Amino acid sequence: MVRSLYLFFTALALIYVTKFDSYGLYLFIAIVWIIAGFIEKIQRPAIWSIIIFMSGFAATRLVNIAMNGLPSSFYLAMFISELIVILIGIKLIK
Repeated sequence: MVRSLYLFFTALALIYVTKFDSYGLYLFIAIVWIIAGFIEKIQRPAIWSIIIFMSGFAATRLVNIAMNGLPSSFYLAMFISELIVILIGIKLIK
């Protein structure tokens, strides 16, 4: 149940982000995460994909912070949110 909710809410967050860009791939990934919320057999790989996906975002933001200094509060909050999603995913995998 917790894994399903994690997948569902992470997918909703990604769908929200796609409204700022026109990345069809992000929308496809979010749909796969939603489907995984209902199919227990693919939940673990879906959670791994969230961990990897969000780690890429977090690493990019970390490099940006290292090169340009502290960003606006919005981007800092996004970075912290990505780290939280990664940590929750790792907890759910164990």
